Parts: sequence; C-alpha cells; structure tokens
Amino acid sequence: MKTQVEADVVVIGLGPVGITLCNLLAAGGVQVEGIDAAEDVYALPRAIGMDHEVMRIFQNIGAADAVATATGSYRPSEYRSANGALLRRFESPAEPYPLAWPPYLTFLQPELERALRANAARFPNLTLRTETELVGLDRPERPVLTLRDKKIGEQTQRTPRYVVACDGANSFIRRGLGIALEDLDFDEPWLVIDMMLEDPNASLPETNIQFCNPARPHTYVCGPGRLRRWEFMILPGEDPAEINRPERIWELLSPWLRPDQARLWRPATYNFHALVAEQWRVGSVFLAGDACHMTPPFLAQGMVQGIKDAANLAWKLIHVIGGGSERLLDSYEAERKPLVREVIEITKRLGKVICELDPAKASARDTEMLEAVRAGQGIHVRQNLFPPIRHGLIAPSFDGRPGTGVGEPCPQPWIVGPSGRMRLDDSLPPGFQILIAGDMDPSPTLLDKSRRAGIAVHHIAQERSYPSFLVEEDRVLAEWLRLRGARAVLVRPDRVVFGLAGDAREAELLVDLLQVMLGAAAPATLGADAVA
Repeated sequence: MKTQVEADVVVIGLGPVGITLCNLLAAGGVQVEGIDAAEDVYALPRAIGMDHEVMRIFQNIGAADAVATATGSYRPSEYRSANGALLRRFESPAEPYPLAWPPYLTFLQPELERALRANAARFPNLTLRTETELVGLDRPERPVLTLRDKKIGEQTQRTPRYVVACDGANSFIRRGLGIALEDLDFDEPWLVIDMMLEDPNASLPETNIQFCNPARPHTYVCGPGRLRRWEFMILPGEDPAEINRPERIWELLSPWLRPDQARLWRPATYNFHALVAEQWRVGSVFLAGDACHMTPPFLAQGMVQGIKDAANLAWKLIHVIGGGSERLLDSYEAERKPLVREVIEITKRLGKVICELDPAKASARDTEMLEAVRAGQGIHVRQNLFPPIRHGLIAPSFDGRPGTGVGEPCPQPWIVGPSGRMRLDDSLPPGFQILIAGDMDPSPTLLDKSRRAGIAVHHIAQERSYPSFLVEEDRVLAEWLRLRGARAVLVRPDRVVFGLAGDAREAELLVDLLQVMLGAAAPATLGADAVA
C-alpha cells in the first residue's frame, strides 16, 4: 500500500460544497487533494437556488463568470391556497444590490459543479481524484486515510494535516466517527421533477409558487433557461417508487403541461429532513455541508449553507496552516452550528405551513394569512429572514451603537479604481481588511497597527474628487455604515464583518481585539500592508 503525505488538507466529496472548499483552500496557497467516489457530477435534481453570498464566494475564487452561464434569475415566490388566493409573497431587494450580485439566482447544478471543477485546474496546488473511495479513517487527531482506486483496485494512504468531510447526508466519515444527528422533527417524502420546456407558448406561472393545498402540497419553480421544476408531496400510504413512474408524473403535471410541450428530464424522490450533527469536528477532521446538516428545501438553503460552511472553514484552515493559532479552528462550529440550526428552524416553520394536510387546519391557516395580506403584511424580503453570525470570531459592539452589523456579510459596492469599474472584492487583496467610507482619515497609529497585523486599509470614497484610489457607486457601503452609526468596518477574509468603528480610535481597538481573539499575530501572508 502506497502512502502519500503531500496535501495539507484532503477534502472527501466533490459536490458543490467540497469542490468550492477545494478552490478556496487552493486559492489561499494550501496544498489540497479532493476525493470523490463517483466518476462524474451527480445527475439527479438537487439544489436549484443560491444567494448573492454564494456568488460572491465564486467570485473570490475566480469562477463567477463561468458559473454565471449556468444561472438564471430567481422569480418572486408566492404562497397560494387551494383556491388560488395569495397567502404570502417573498421578494428580493431592488438594485443597487448590497453584494453587487442579484440577491437570489437559480442554477443548473451539474453545470455549476462542472464549472467549479474546471476552475480547479487553475491551481497547481490542487489535485482532484474521482472514482476514488474512502475506505478507512484512523486516528482523527492525526488522520490516516485509506483510499481505493475503483478503476484498478489499488489502495493508497494519505496522512494530511486536516480532513474535511463533504461526503453528503450518508457521510462515511460522520458515521465512522460515531457522530449523532440531532433530529429537528421534520421528515417529509417528496417527488422532485425537472422538466425541459419544448413549447415556448406553454401557459405556465411567471412566479415561483408554493401551492399550500392540503389535498397535495406542491411547488413550482422557474429555473434557468427552459428548466421548470415541480415538487409534489408524497401522501401517506403512497409508494415513492410508484409515484415516480412517467405515467404518474404526467398525471400530476396534467394541469400545466401536455407531454408534447416538455421533456421529462430528471425525476427523483427524497425525504426532506431537518437534522444537525452534534459535533462538527473531531480532532483534525471537520464536517461540512450535508455531512453535518440537512435543511428542508423551502427556502433553498441546503447547498447555500453548505457553501457558507466551506467559506467559513477555508480561511481559518489557511490561517492556521500559515502559522496562526490552532484555537481559531474552534470558532468554525461555534459560528456555523447555531446559525444553521436557526436557519433550519425558520425553514421548518415555513415547511409546516406548506405541508399541512388537515383541511380544517389549512383553512384556519389561510384565514390568518389572508388577514395579514389585507393588513399589508403579506410581502416579505427573503434575505431579511436569515440571521447574522452571533458567536465566535466577531467583536462586541461599542456602547450605544444601533444595528451593529457584526456577523453580517460586508456590502460589496461597485467601485471605480485604477483598473476601471469592478466589484469591490476584485480590487482588494485576500485577508483582513479595514474599509473606511466618508471623511474619516485613518490615524498613523491605526495604519501602523494594521500594517503590523497584516490588515489592509482602504478608503472607499463617494466622489471622484476625494484623494482615494477607490470610488464607490450608489453609496451602498457608505449608507450601510451610516445606518449603523459607523464610518469604518473591519472585515474578515470570508467578507464577514468582524466589527464596526465610528472613528480611528475605535478602529484601533478593533485591531487590538482581533489580535487577542486570533491568539497570535496574523502571519503577513494573510493580508497586505497597502493603504489605498
């Protein structure tokens, strides 16, 4: 048996979460190996929606343009009763977008995964191995992986510094480590059908719709291009295999389509779960994505939260491998687990609304929701549903400041700089950043402390006459800071807000606090000493 030790991190599973993590780590200079048992990407329907934070992550690994070819707009979502009455409507914020990307997008998952795998070829420090299965994991404190090449049957070993399990809901690693799943009490069987329209004149809804019909709850989603998705709840007593036959599928679709108007592309049956792993780390082995949490699909958060796991963990592994304190890795579970649990609870509550099968309870639900619509409370902004990071590597607010913004994604305005018009992140180095908006000038002490800590300082001006290299359009960052009573923001490498400051002295205190919380001086490779 051959042993190889060259990778700092081995990622098991190359679905969207695993391949994103591989790209993120490789972009940070880490030696990475990605392993997947399958030969190609998964072909059956899974995720279909993602948010602007995910597109920003793809942007920061250089994959956004390639991924964008697999995306489409995300229509408003309506909840409708059995008789068609509007019960609730979810919309997205209008432009200018806070993160420079549309707040929500639809996508074709196989094409998205292929784009991310193709992007991985940019990195000489990243190796992807498909048709290779993990057959053994020993000593999670100092992991020893046994891999089997499925083509030739040869086994090899790896002894990386860290292992990340992105191997899905039936995770071999999670089960092997004996990690239990907390059941959040949601288990519903559904049929998911992806259709490709052949008739452009087919009369279909222009919005996404949750049909809250107790006779059979179901969902309609407008995907990118010609893709349309239907999801039907499998009722008690029904056989999932029987309802997944083409004849039954066309019966279910008959109110919308004739067989000559669309092609049945990909049907599958799933049980929608609400589960969270009790541990997300054992020694040097971490869980991410479906390996440690499963979310009902009613807010399109399953893959989204998994990719946010990857972004959260990646910069911390890069920091530690670059010489930072190992203690930083404890903040991964501390930050992500309670947030994901909260997202699941929000999603589960909406799922309970949609999945009600009792006609009397459904009628009472409709009456209550119709009253909210009449009272002007029926329209919601989807992004407002989700919480910020509340624990871990984030700063407490200074006394008296409303709406701290800590733990939120930092806004990303469009800016004009020396290289022309671009999204803000494309003009920034990797690592920690201090962004200053308005008329605040950084003090010499702040500049010195930031330089020694490896934190880049940037002044984001609001008009071209100000002596700054970067001028933002639309005052997105400036207005976000103003509403929070701040003039500067300290941003983590994953573009999450560490803390806000009203003046240079408070910004200096944030730098001091960050250094204490990191547990050691940040390696110079984590930031830049440039001040723009």
